[in-house]
Amino acid sequence: MTSNYSLGDIWDVHTATERWHVERVDGAAINPSDVSGILFDTTTGGPVIPGIGDPFDFPTPGSGTTWLESMLVRSHTWAQPSGKGIEVTVNYSTRYFETDAAKGLTSEVIGSATTLAKGLFLPCAVLPVFQSRNTRLFNDNPGMTGPNATLDISTADIGGTRKEIDADVRQVGVKLRMVLDSTSVPVSGAGSMIDIVGQYLGKKNSAAFLGYGVGNLVCSGATINNLESEFFELVMEYLYDEYFHHSQTVAKASDGRPDMNGTAFVDVRWTRPVRTAVDFNAIWPTGDLGKSMKYQAFAGRWY
Repeated sequence: MTSNYSLGDIWDVHTATERWHVERVDGAAINPSDVSGILFDTTTGGPVIPGIGDPFDFPTPGSGTTWLESMLVRSHTWAQPSGKGIEVTVNYSTRYFETDAAKGLTSEVIGSATTLAKGLFLPCAVLPVFQSRNTRLFNDNPGMTGPNATLDISTADIGGTRKEIDADVRQVGVKLRMVLDSTSVPVSGAGSMIDIVGQYLGKKNSAAFLGYGVGNLVCSGATINNLESEFFELVMEYLYDEYFHHSQTVAKASDGRPDMNGTAFVDVRWTRPVRTAVDFNAIWPTGDLGKSMKYQAFAGRWY
């Protein structure tokens, strides 16, 4: 048997190949119809070669925490050269990246990152999308009180001068990409990827998250994509709004028209939809994997 190995960066798929030469114990030639039998032959202590889904056969004693041990067999390639035997290429792969130089973060301060112990890590990244929305302002400066990130409606008239203008409000869409292993986090059911999304969708942040303060973000969407085999990509979408998702509303008189005091509106307030607040930081996996992912999200690198 001969082997080849390929280890890339944290976003790469890491691979190993083994080339086996298989012959019959009775010396007879192997026919194409024997291929299936090779996979399931246990008469000589088999199977003869690792099957699809089998782990890499790491020499004893393996620690269970190396990138080779995280590999599973993904495919076989069969070739019948001249002679009685058959050549089998066994292909392994994994997305786990092994390093002793990964940095981890537990706070919102990137300068507080520490180097983690040697281990297996998965990639994570933040991708911003810059956009804007249009809103109607009934009052504007001078003297106007701006929107409050922790209030869903202003406690009093916001003041300012009557303007009745359209304004473009800056927004930042924040996409958090995480590669997850379905052997650790299932796709559906309790504690699954779908369950995780359901806990955040349509909610606002109750704690600082990705550098944004309390009430600054709304979880606006998510997607789950299968990359290959047990590895999935979870993309969480958050939206920051310059006005914290507020718009201006005016008090109405009994006839349904804006309540006026001469040419000025009697009462103008900032309002936004009422949303439940949750801690978005619960998205990070436990242990060093979560610390590494948080650092990757802030720094844009794993080291």
